[in-house]
Amino acid sequence: MATLLSSTCLLGFPFLKHFSSFTPLTDKWNSLRLDKTTCSTSSTSVFTTSSSGGSYEKSKRVWIWTESKQVMTAAVERGWNTFIFLSNHRQLAIDWSSIALIYPLFIEEGEVLDGENKRVATIFEVSTPQELQQIQPENGQAENVVINLLDWQIIPAENIVATFQDSRKTVLAISKNHSEAQIFLEALEHGLGGVVLKVEDVEAVIKLKEYFDRRNEATNLISLTKATVTRVQAAGMGDRICVDLCSLMKPGEGLLVGSFARGLFLVHSECMESNYIASRPFRINAVSCLSC
Repeated sequence: MATLLSSTCLLGFPFLKHFSSFTPLTDKWNSLRLDKTTCSTSSTSVFTTSSSGGSYEKSKRVWIWTESKQVMTAAVERGWNTFIFLSNHRQLAIDWSSIALIYPLFIEEGEVLDGENKRVATIFEVSTPQELQQIQPENGQAENVVINLLDWQIIPAENIVATFQDSRKTVLAISKNHSEAQIFLEALEHGLGGVVLKVEDVEAVIKLKEYFDRRNEATNLISLTKATVTRVQAAGMGDRICVDLCSLMKPGEGLLVGSFARGLFLVHSECMESNYIASRPFRINAVSCLSC
């Protein structure tokens, strides 16, 4: 994250059609990243983001696989109530259901079944590149896919995200700790649809919840609302900022600009031709007094 060095703040952001209201999207991977830019004023910070509405935690599924009552309690207290049991542990599911509101699932012959023996997910174990290549959206009839990566995580997770990006199926990966879960949730800046946290340690549940809280806090920092211009008056000279991006911007994209972080305005890029000048889709021009 860059440091803001002047009173002018620019935040790269896609325009919304008709200036509609905006809430950061978190059901897809959402991160702030510093884009490569060149700027005529060296003391200006520029950020780009691909946020657009929702809650990151709610969009990412978390299933808990444990035999520890303490882990179960910690998970339920944090809003996670889907639990996975081996098929011969149904009595444990019954016992826990009597003390907490949980949704039990059962593993049986490579499938995940609910309490009525309806298939909820298909499980794939992966230990070789060949097995990884065999996992395709059309394989398995359930709407959810659970991946058990036996030996390595990062590269397979990225491949799986790419393979299922246009599929309606939700892919979850079995994680043995919160660090593995984070890898799966961040792969290719989009992440898998969720994780199955297979642990007997309460600390793993606590740390994973803290991770979600940090993600939600970061993605909820930015929100746009409609504004009505009621009056226009001359306010004197302001600092003109010209930002040249290394990439080209499309119609509907621009920067958030303002003198104060509490009030920024969307400024469109020069990607539209006019009677006075040719299109310059790499450039945004703004004056800092916009939000004075």
